[in-house]
Amino acid sequence: MILSRYLITFAFSMVIIIGCSSTKKSPDLEREAIIYQQNLEEIFDGNHFYVDYKYGKFSIVEIFDRNKKSAILYLHGRGLHPNEQNLAFPIRTEFSNKYNTYSIQLPVLKKLSTYYDYTNIFYDSDERIKAAIKHILSKNEQLIIVAHSCGVHMLMSFVHNEKLSEKISSIVLIGSGAVDKDQKLIYQYPYSKITVPMLDIYGEYDFNYVISNANERKRQIKRMNSKSRQIQIKSSNHYHEDNSSELIAAVKKWLTSQ
Repeated sequence: MILSRYLITFAFSMVIIIGCSSTKKSPDLEREAIIYQQNLEEIFDGNHFYVDYKYGKFSIVEIFDRNKKSAILYLHGRGLHPNEQNLAFPIRTEFSNKYNTYSIQLPVLKKLSTYYDYTNIFYDSDERIKAAIKHILSKNEQLIIVAHSCGVHMLMSFVHNEKLSEKISSIVLIGSGAVDKDQKLIYQYPYSKITVPMLDIYGEYDFNYVISNANERKRQIKRMNSKSRQIQIKSSNHYHEDNSSELIAAVKKWLTSQ
């Protein structure tokens, strides 16, 4: 009886220590509706539509040419949207000369929510990413996934819980591992489940946690595939404000080398 109480207490303490609650939260659908009205209602470069998934529907922005057979899926950072100006818009438009591009609305919470808060809606992002990949691969033969910041967390949650399609040819991680001050990753990224080449990109002035763990990330991705690389974008921060062209040029060069 005493041992049982001890095990229960220990397990509960470990949940608190890693900052992960087993209680699922619901995404802020009201905020998503506002995001749509302010940013996605009128899309001039591409088409907006909704994709159905387990918990409802989500926005996707597509630039599609039936003559192209490869696609890029972009996963945005925390609280952002599929057409934000720093990375989402440049990536989905500047790669469209060679690839069909897709950018989806990942689940959001209210403003000022932390990484630990967001871990409670990863169950939702898992399903959105799964539905997006299914939709994209119904129209394309290969897929490259590009994820930024919290989009990396959500992608890694998906990888942790699902099996990657063999049609995913490479993965680009931007600002990987970013967490709030005094917070830590709730689990190590499942690099061992990713055998395709990975590109790890971060800014010279990125968040401290992203910079301090760069060498370990490099070791992990190189261990899984010899074509994996890590690139630092000089004079750039976590959001790559005014530096998207340098980042995109680095990604294009790496993809050409595959």
